[in-house]
Amino acid sequence: MTSRKDEARIDEDVVDAIGALGNRTRLEILLALAEAQRERQEQWLRMSFTELYDAVDVSSTSQFSYHLDRLVGPFLAETDDGYRLTYGGDKIVRTLLAGFYENARSFGDTEVDGVCVFCEGESLVATVEREQFVVRCDACESGLLTDLLPESQTRHRSASEIVDSVGARIWGSFTLIRDGVCPECYGPIDTDVDAHHHDGRTLYTLEGTCRECWLVVHAPLEAVAVLHPAVAGFFWEHGSAVLEHPLWEFFEHIASKTVRTDVESVDPLAATVEVTLDGETRRFEIDDELIVTPVAQPDADDP
Repeated sequence: MTSRKDEARIDEDVVDAIGALGNRTRLEILLALAEAQRERQEQWLRMSFTELYDAVDVSSTSQFSYHLDRLVGPFLAETDDGYRLTYGGDKIVRTLLAGFYENARSFGDTEVDGVCVFCEGESLVATVEREQFVVRCDACESGLLTDLLPESQTRHRSASEIVDSVGARIWGSFTLIRDGVCPECYGPIDTDVDAHHHDGRTLYTLEGTCRECWLVVHAPLEAVAVLHPAVAGFFWEHGSAVLEHPLWEFFEHIASKTVRTDVESVDPLAATVEVTLDGETRRFEIDDELIVTPVAQPDADDP
């Protein structure tokens, strides 16, 4: 059996690479390349030793050469035309600029539209708890949604703007998960379906776990269905651009049973999602590959 310690793959190359970042001059080298790329609007820009040396405040060429050599490999590629950022170096620069190592800014409880799937109350609030974005019901104190919240998403935004930005991002993350792609590192995602029993009701969530970075994401099974053009189109026909509203507003359709889910089997997954709008009902099947298939409607002349 392979242990989690083995799976982490922390060998000496990883230690050396991370250690190479623990120096101000080396970070300035990476930032200098990124800044030049931005100014010249040239992706994967190459800069000569002299150009980089002139862009960074360092006392001698020998000292600069030492720092440069520590970055070559994981973060810089040395070519005949000079040095350029690698994919890893580019990600490090973006991490620095976005402040992913910083704690997200907190904000007080902010009222949001939507209905609790548990108590059907209209008392939803969004806030930051333990550096995560949370939507909960103030009436029954149930947590409805938890999501990662980097500092860059809170910077220069008001509380309401942060809420809107999370609402816009979540559907995109669910699209990736449905297609087996991790929204964090883009590695492969394995999915399972969990049943949650509450006051005589059973709610189903899709749990996606990344094989590479171990990110775990939960999504209502109904969210997988509504991403299908036929489902979103059905809502559109009845005056609702459902994907243009945040997920927590979609919960109202689940609470009101406008959207019902019947799960015949969890493993392998075999489920039917029934959507009823203005007296018209459509049914959609979801299989173990998370493929959504519209169920043929009976002919109006059929008995």
